[in-house]
Amino acid sequence: MLGFITKTFPTLPTVPLLGRAGTIALAVYFLKPKMGLLQDAGIAAAAIAGNELAAKGSISGDVVPQISGIASQV
Repeated sequence: MLGFITKTFPTLPTVPLLGRAGTIALAVYFLKPKMGLLQDAGIAAAAIAGNELAAKGSISGDVVPQISGIASQV
């Protein structure tokens, strides 16, 4: 189900720190669906996001822009 969601909505906006799987898990959590299949997709997305975080130290998804140097003080 998670693969179907990512394939059907390739331009799904993501939360930068959560990545695609974490964003889907968060959306399912807040929507609180009654369908068991959608609940399972949310649990799977959370498990995948947790596994990516533990294995790689980051969750795949949008990259948070890194600002370096001295910012101008206006």
